[in-house]
Amino acid sequence: MKGLIKLIAMLFLILLAAVVIVPLVVLAGLFIWLKLTEEADEEALDLEQEFESEMAGEAESPSA
Repeated sequence: MKGLIKLIAMLFLILLAAVVIVPLVVLAGLFIWLKLTEEADEEALDLEQEFESEMAGEAESPSA
């Protein structure tokens, strides 16, 4: 009987740990994904701004 109670207690603790750990792992993954995509967005924005400034420079000074 004591063995069954210990087994149930251990299963309950494992379940409780999984309920806490799984969401934390998911949140950590989302945080990492956000940081990685944020850097890519900044690079794309920088390239877009450079392109727009080059286009504006060409429009102001025609080469003809």
